[in-house]
Amino acid sequence: MHVFESNLTEKLINILKIKPTNLLEWKQRHYLTGYLNKNQKVKIYLISGISGQWYGRMDILRLKYNHDRTLMNCDIPCIWNMSDLGDLPSEELKTADALFCVDRQILPEKKSWEGQKFVQFTIEPYITCPLCSNDIEGFDFRSTYNEKSEVPTSYIRSDPNIWRTKQPFNIENLDKNSTIVSFIATHWTDFRKDWVSKLQAHIPVASFGIVHHNTDWNIHPDCEALEKNTTDHYEDFNAKNCIIKKYPFYLSIENSQELDYSSEKFWDPFKLGVVPIVWGAPNTRSYLPHPKSAIFIEDYPNVEDLANHLKYLVENKTAYLEYHQWRTMMNWSDGFEKKAYMSMYNMECNICREVARLRVIEGRVVL
Repeated sequence: MHVFESNLTEKLINILKIKPTNLLEWKQRHYLTGYLNKNQKVKIYLISGISGQWYGRMDILRLKYNHDRTLMNCDIPCIWNMSDLGDLPSEELKTADALFCVDRQILPEKKSWEGQKFVQFTIEPYITCPLCSNDIEGFDFRSTYNEKSEVPTSYIRSDPNIWRTKQPFNIENLDKNSTIVSFIATHWTDFRKDWVSKLQAHIPVASFGIVHHNTDWNIHPDCEALEKNTTDHYEDFNAKNCIIKKYPFYLSIENSQELDYSSEKFWDPFKLGVVPIVWGAPNTRSYLPHPKSAIFIEDYPNVEDLANHLKYLVENKTAYLEYHQWRTMMNWSDGFEKKAYMSMYNMECNICREVARLRVIEGRVVL
């Protein structure tokens, strides 16, 4: 390698050592990783276990592969396999660049070779899975909803560009007796218990979940059919989304207000043509697609004022559609674009990129 090329490579590697803070920097990191990786394959084994079965039943099913079993639409040639740790022969383990665990630690006692990486992925907040946050020793890097993790990952599970084509809920189909707010939650929290009850004193809320349950799925037969046939979480999301899109507003009330944490309760209404009513992470506004794309509970001095605003919106189509204008805008906020790029939709490729990046900066690629 010539001196000039050597100096340039060293500069690029130094850039790869700096943690990105915005969308442009993440894209730069991934471009440089692909360039310096020299098209070398990355092999990752998803180590299955009880705590992470939801991923194996749901998200892994959306992956598509090239003829050589590498992931499609990924700039790193990455082989992504799923296996029970006990079924993997030691010789096969030695071929893995990384072992990938969902939520809890399920790892061999030691690595098969020095450069092998142990990776943890979780999008659960501390309140629902404290062990997911505490049981982190032994991992080389983590992928969580928190921006401080090495590979931050949002709950977005689809390409947001498709959201542009989704028609907003048609409020002209409502009559004066229509319920305009839906809510689906399984876990009781103090805020859900108290605040939803207060809202119901001013406006009907169709609650289909365990929390404040007052509406059966059979009022929407198409959604009931999905709910009854649910055999995994993927179909469960489809059933819930079927309900959500029947109403102009959805209560996106998270189970906690942890920094950076926004679940499908927040993201799904956007792709369904519905306006979310938000209580969640204190920095949620920083990653909205547009400042006027959601309604925040905290912006209203009392519950009655919020209820009156919702009533006003369904009686004024122009005002309601202002919450959907973001769909046709050429540019969305950088915070949202970063969440869309660093998301569940792209997670596997982003993990492969990180493994490849570490391989480059550790000098295990012939440059």
